[in-house]
Order: sequence, then structure tokens, then C-alpha cells
Amino acid sequence: MVSFDVVSLFTSIPVELALRVTNERLQEDDTHTQRTNVSNIMKLLVFVLRNSYFMYEQEHYQQTFGCAMGSPVSATVANLVMEYVEESAISTAPHAPR
Repeated sequence: MVSFDVVSLFTSIPVELALRVTNERLQEDDTHTQRTNVSNIMKLLVFVLRNSYFMYEQEHYQQTFGCAMGSPVSATVANLVMEYVEESAISTAPHAPR
């Protein structure tokens, strides 16, 4: 049994990796054209992930790395990225788990 525990998961995910993995997953879905356009989803995701702002001690800041804490999209993106990391680790392991 293997357990992954990531410290500060949302804020540790590189935005570019999140965008790449999400785009790959959307492209793999053959049914997406019946529901929506991948290009539109990606444009919206780029906007959301690259325009995260927060307030600390009455000052406003732009988040420059990682996904925002409290953003509904961060949980989905984190799950996709962790799935990608897990699949990459398992496929390159010298002794594949059973």
C-alpha cells in the first residue's frame, strides 16, 4: 500500500503543468464535443489560474505560483495533476506494484 501526502497541495501545483495535464485529459475525452469546446474551457481555465488574487493584512496580492486555496477549480485541477504524477511514477517504477 502506498500513500501520498502533499504539503500545501493546491499552492504547490505549477500552473503550466495543471494546464497541460487538463488539456491532455480533455483531448482524450471523445464525448466533449457533444457538450462543449475544449478551447473555451482552456481559455477560462488559463484566466482563472493566472488571475488569482488574495488579501493579507489589508493588502491585495496576486498569486504568482500554484493554484489558489479556496478556488472551486483548484480541487479538480489538483486531482488531475496528482493522477498524472501517480501514473508517471507507476509507469517508470523499476518494479511495478501489483
